[in-house]
Amino acid sequence: GNEHQGSKHRNAGTLRSLSPRVPSGKPQLLMLFLLLISTPLAATEKTNFEQCGARVKELAKNNSLPLEDIYTGPVKGLLGRMPNTENPILHITLDACEKHCGSTPQFYTWVESSDTITTWVLPLVSLVLQAPFESNNLRQTILLVFRWVGSPIASMMYIFWNMKVTRKCAIMVDMSVKVTERQEQASRFAALRDSLYLLSVINQYELNICPELPEHHMEDILRVALFGGGPAVQQARGRVAASIRRERRRGVVQNLVSLAWFLAAMAISIYKAFGDLGENSTAHNLALGLLVSWLPVLVSATIVDRNPMDSHYVRTKLNSFLRKTVKIPRIPNAFPVVREPNFLGEFAGQARVRWHSGAAHPILRIMEATLDMRRDWLARYPNTDEVLATATHPRILICDKSQGWQIAAAIVIVFSCSIGAFIVSYFTSTIGLGCRSGGYMIFGLNAFFCLFAEMTAWVFLNPGTQRRVAQWFLRFCEFTNSCWLVYIIIAQTFGIYNSCYCKSSTWGGGEGYVDFEDVQYYKSHNIEISWLLGALIT
Repeated sequence: GNEHQGSKHRNAGTLRSLSPRVPSGKPQLLMLFLLLISTPLAATEKTNFEQCGARVKELAKNNSLPLEDIYTGPVKGLLGRMPNTENPILHITLDACEKHCGSTPQFYTWVESSDTITTWVLPLVSLVLQAPFESNNLRQTILLVFRWVGSPIASMMYIFWNMKVTRKCAIMVDMSVKVTERQEQASRFAALRDSLYLLSVINQYELNICPELPEHHMEDILRVALFGGGPAVQQARGRVAASIRRERRRGVVQNLVSLAWFLAAMAISIYKAFGDLGENSTAHNLALGLLVSWLPVLVSATIVDRNPMDSHYVRTKLNSFLRKTVKIPRIPNAFPVVREPNFLGEFAGQARVRWHSGAAHPILRIMEATLDMRRDWLARYPNTDEVLATATHPRILICDKSQGWQIAAAIVIVFSCSIGAFIVSYFTSTIGLGCRSGGYMIFGLNAFFCLFAEMTAWVFLNPGTQRRVAQWFLRFCEFTNSCWLVYIIIAQTFGIYNSCYCKSSTWGGGEGYVDFEDVQYYKSHNIEISWLLGALIT
């Protein structure tokens, strides 16, 4: 007995010498750390749907599964309309699933998570980084990311509006002379091209409307500065246009590479979903890709849309040019005398500023109403100052009804992506409204709400305090929707949705049920039809 007790003391001493020394007074912190790192591991080991499904099926085969655990309610979709009477599928209730399998998610393995990261997350990050952000402006960059991601419909709407104006300016220049006579009229063609190019640039800046510079005076200044025929105006206009052209941002090639990466990821995801090795997780990865398919459109549009490398430098050049134009003697004295006025404010391109429609559309509308814009129209008007002869002064900041097409296009692009992702996840067993399909629906509805709230504030609220309050509310909505989309991506990447609650699809009401069949069983019931439909819609 003494030898045994001595051996115990020697062993204890050896263990103490081999174990790490814990500083006195900090054992609670060590225990808390061990508890934090051990709890997720235990939860991950607890939930295993493959083993749980085999165990539940074995209990049902031996008639050991309680009757209250078996789901006997209606089954949605093709599985309910074409039941297999010879080998019926086992459905259990949500409570039974949590009782037998656990209520925590079965997180994906690193192989499954890395597949989502390399297929979708990295291409999305690459696309976002190609967007035209402004340097040395962290606050504006953060707000702009939340705006583009949280309110994609409104963002694309503004970008499409500006692209429409740029397109109309380009068409007017192209139609001004005959194609075969551009060399003969090179000087007039170049002058008109400079004028409309500067108009498209000014369209992306806010106008500093004030009592000293009301709207109609600002319009007169812009029309004379851009289309006046005096030698001094033309020379100044040509120098400014040449300088601003050199400051245009180039990023098309980089964006095309990122876009090609995204399209390759989409092709891989579709192949995995429809291939023989497809799993439910790959179908849900396809749905995630469909949900964010509007992002390449948005980023590509921001690159195609005209944007400068240094918007402050361009604004300084334009304000200096307009101030010189005001001082030119040939302009009527009706213009107010403003000492060193800044006609243009903040850069509003690529949806950076809310409630911005630009100054170009009213001027282009005057030109279309005054001039015969058919081919070779420049030859019919030797003196382009006829543009200034009209007395019409439309409100320079009012939207045009034709801009509804751009609103409709933005809504269709974002909604088609959300609907496609919704269909894929809704009809992937268990069929019904659940965490994934409900999350996609919430994101699409929130994006539409941001657009509706912004347009409502534009129509009914006055500029000033009311608009500022509305802007902070919209920023909060955009931030919330951006965080929701990030949560969807994280949940799909690491398997947070892979739980009994999310598998049972209980968001649409009802008790909810879970089955343990593999994807090949679902494919035998033509579940691929819904996947194909969702992909085609997007």
